[in-house]
Amino acid sequence: MSNKLFFYTLTALLLAVHTYAFAPSSSRLSTLSQTKGTKSAIYYEFPTHLLSDLSPEVEGARAKFWFYFFAGSGAGGIGLAQIPSMFNEAAAARESALIGSPSKGGQALNAGPLVSLYYDNQISATDVSDVVEKAPTADFISSNSQSANFMASKGYIDKNDFIREMKNKGCNALATYSVFDAISSGKGGIVSPVVYDERIAKYRQGRGGGEVASSFVTDLNAFLAVKVGAFIGLVFCLLVDFGLVAKAGIEGFLS
Repeated sequence: MSNKLFFYTLTALLLAVHTYAFAPSSSRLSTLSQTKGTKSAIYYEFPTHLLSDLSPEVEGARAKFWFYFFAGSGAGGIGLAQIPSMFNEAAAARESALIGSPSKGGQALNAGPLVSLYYDNQISATDVSDVVEKAPTADFISSNSQSANFMASKGYIDKNDFIREMKNKGCNALATYSVFDAISSGKGGIVSPVVYDERIAKYRQGRGGGEVASSFVTDLNAFLAVKVGAFIGLVFCLLVDFGLVAKAGIEGFLS
């Protein structure tokens, strides 16, 4: 019984000290007696300044920081994972020039600076013409496909299947990569059989005098423009994401 009495007394003292010593002048304890039978009501205005001493601007900035941080981490992680795949595609094409595949030599393909920058090698125009001339039909590639890709089983042309068939025909590997890249227009390693046959027919009709078709050069540069544009856009989005997180962090924790 004495312990309970001591506890109640201590609680009352702490409440009194809190109310009259630490509460701001705007906070008050008011007892309003309302004569309705024997009932009385006590209203207490809690000193909200004890909950947080942060300004609304700082609290808002911190809330933004955590939102941008967690949302940006997911989006940024997905974006960063795409960068290696972009470079891996270019690296595979570049490495193909080092494996000693046969080449007919001749004049280098004149397709602009992006071609030399992306492939990091000169592509023989004669090798490109050889690939275009020997390229099998979409039906032939599809019927002999070894790809595990679901779309390849539906008649679409897988890049690896095309490269394997052209290797069997003794074509230059780098030229083979460039022809498929032009056909795909940067839309991935799977091409519609209709698009494939149309592009090959167009490249054959437009060539002459040992030169490749201008349509091939246009499609190849379109492929490179898509790759460069995707890379620049991805880097820009990552920088914006980082900037939003950094700005909210500075305003919420360092200001």
